[in-house]
Amino acid sequence: MTRKKNLLASLILLCCLSGQLLFGIAADPSAAPEKAGDLAPAPGEKKETLVSRFFKDEAEIWTTPFNLDLKSSLLFAGILAGTGILIANDEGIYEGFKTFQSRNSWVSKASPLATLLGDWGVDCGIAGLFVLGGLAFKDKKARDTGWMALETLLHTGFLVQVFKHLAGRQRPSVEAGQDYWFGPGVFFNRYSEGAFARYDSFPSGHTVSAWGLATVIAENYKDRLWVPLTCYSLATAVGLSRLTEDAHWFSDVFIGAILGYAIGKMVVRNQNRRLQFTPAVTPEGMGLSLSYQFE
Repeated sequence: MTRKKNLLASLILLCCLSGQLLFGIAADPSAAPEKAGDLAPAPGEKKETLVSRFFKDEAEIWTTPFNLDLKSSLLFAGILAGTGILIANDEGIYEGFKTFQSRNSWVSKASPLATLLGDWGVDCGIAGLFVLGGLAFKDKKARDTGWMALETLLHTGFLVQVFKHLAGRQRPSVEAGQDYWFGPGVFFNRYSEGAFARYDSFPSGHTVSAWGLATVIAENYKDRLWVPLTCYSLATAVGLSRLTEDAHWFSDVFIGAILGYAIGKMVVRNQNRRLQFTPAVTPEGMGLSLSYQFE
């Protein structure tokens, strides 16, 4: 009974918070492009920097849930219901994954390699390579993709830690795959007991990072079909590997994937909005000049 109460309380708290958040930041309230005058800084106005843009986006992540439209609310309800079903069946799903793993030796060999792609440090390294490669080869798209990816990883890293501390969900590797939700009451236990990872299950940080990075790269290179297919396939492999590595429940991975995707979409969308349009006169006539600069 205690476990059921903990489960219900955590589900209401975390799914409501994460559900509102993910749909608020994934939705694009402005289908029509903004006016050129709205994008260009006003005379005397201080130009945005990477730092100021980061904090502006971070503020959007936490305030947008209070401005949900009907479509976002309906989507949230669907995700909430799906998450509840997954949590109720997480133990059985986990057992099914472990049974499949025991019958297929290749899973145990591939799983550690796949899970590395979701490591926050590894993903930051990949994003950094995009930045350095863009600077070295004067490839603006690669450079901007790297900066967007780094911002996404910072947002996801902070968000995941907040949720982990609130949930206090036990990992499946503890107590032979028994699912327990301790809630924020174990906040300090995570450090004093010397078992930092024990209460870190919800959501999956590796999955959030992998999907955030994959989304940024896929959005910037969506003109090449193989790029999104590769990115999302690898991100999916990372999520599944978290179960075979005994680190997470399926619902942890499910929410992690949605959060990573939503934050990646938000960052790319906001950076594209910051593109600056200015009038241009050419021998062929008048038009608009498009420019964007990271500082």
